[in-house]
Amino acid sequence: MKNKFVQILKITAYTGIILASTFYILTNIKEKKKKNNNERMLLIARQIDAEIRNTNRKTSPRYHEKNQAKYDKLWGNDEASAN
Repeated sequence: MKNKFVQILKITAYTGIILASTFYILTNIKEKKKKNNNERMLLIARQIDAEIRNTNRKTSPRYHEKNQAKYDKLWGNDEASAN
């Protein structure tokens, strides 16, 4: 009777250790995934911000005038040479 009780306690202890290890691993995986998602979202936000800045820069009047003069000269626009 005593041996069966000891065996049951050992099995219960091993099962508890395995269960605790499994929960620990799953929790770490979940936290790591959350951290990776956060880093990914920050990277996407930085890329969007850079695209917005580039778009604003490229649509500015100064940029447009500079490029328009360059293209007029390239294509030989008569109106540009008259000004």
